[in-house]
Amino acid sequence: MMFQEFFGFTTTPFSRGLETSKLFIASAQEELKARLTHLVRERGIGLITGEIGSGKSTAVRAFVDSLDPTRYTVVYTANPLIGITGFYREVLAQLGEAVPMFRQQMVLRIRHCCDLLTNERKKTPVLIVDEAHLLEHRMLDELRLLLNVRMDSQAAAALVLVGHTELRRVLRLSIHEAMWQRTNVRFHLRPLDLTETGAYIRHQVTVAGYRGAALFGDGFIAKAYDYTKGIPRQINLVCTHALMAGCADQKQILDEAVLRQVINDLETAT
Repeated sequence: MMFQEFFGFTTTPFSRGLETSKLFIASAQEELKARLTHLVRERGIGLITGEIGSGKSTAVRAFVDSLDPTRYTVVYTANPLIGITGFYREVLAQLGEAVPMFRQQMVLRIRHCCDLLTNERKKTPVLIVDEAHLLEHRMLDELRLLLNVRMDSQAAAALVLVGHTELRRVLRLSIHEAMWQRTNVRFHLRPLDLTETGAYIRHQVTVAGYRGAALFGDGFIAKAYDYTKGIPRQINLVCTHALMAGCADQKQILDEAVLRQVINDLETAT
């Protein structure tokens, strides 16, 4: 991108592909990591919700990267719309197992794999289902039954459901009472506050290699927070557009005027 050279970045800031070691960790994400650490040790069921773009998947990715691969085996899926059979196929594929023909055989094979991991390899299986608000009611019940193999004494694997805020409402329905009661970690990832928004923006440009004076003015940050409500994905969007606008206008400091231009462009785009 042209602005990368203009501002002296060595990598593109506000990118989704940032290494987990370079992520900005807010207080809520620290708390989430602590809760997930407890969850996988107990092989519990976790519910992680948040607004669209709040950084749920990124926070979970950072947590997964922090796990010791000699102690944990993680299966991650982000496509609940493939149906229960497709889901079982994907789990088995990630476990490196041949996929049986029939669904009940798939269930038994998954349970057998989890049992081997636990008792022979001394590893905890961790199943993470992203975009879980898209799960059908039947799939939620299938997940509960899949893991419940020892009369509630120990689950076959830890389960983390990650989704939009509505997922909590779905699990509160009476048909999912059994799942809700077994959900021992429930966490809503809140947006960044004003201070965290400023720290997040400064962190992003720093890890991208910027070494100049403050690039984003305090007025820009305050107004950006008002506009984005502290949602990281929205912050990334307005800051990226601001960098492009600043580059076009040859501005070394991005101020409120740049943000007003960006917001106008975003709101009027068709």
